[in-house]
Amino acid sequence: MKPVYSLAFLVLLIAATACSGEILDDASYDNDVCEDLAVKIERHDSISQPEYEQMICQNAAILRFLIEKSRKIAEEPQGDRPNSWRDLLADPEYMERFSYMFTLGSALYQAEVDGRLDEKNTKLYKKLDRYNQELVEYSERN
Repeated sequence: MKPVYSLAFLVLLIAATACSGEILDDASYDNDVCEDLAVKIERHDSISQPEYEQMICQNAAILRFLIEKSRKIAEEPQGDRPNSWRDLLADPEYMERFSYMFTLGSALYQAEVDGRLDEKNTKLYKKLDRYNQELVEYSERN
């Protein structure tokens, strides 16, 4: 009977952390997940494929957040933008996510370069490029 419970737990765990390419747009930011992943990265712990998938999903959620903030500032009159950027950089939530973007993003980049991402995660990782490109576009406007 125990293997059945173990299998059921595994299925629930995978379902809870799943993030397919189609739902990268719907991935939700989770501070606790980011913190746990950042600790693993900083300790140079082994990272599983489901954890890499979580990293990709969190990175997508963070990038969407940063894009939205950058888009709003880019739509403001030119004279208002410096103050808006100053306010944004003073926002702890923004700075937290910005920091995680670099921690998770750097770890994902290195994992991809080193061939540690499986085929599924490699495909998901490459789908982040559209967010990165969009963020660059808004950053160049400001």
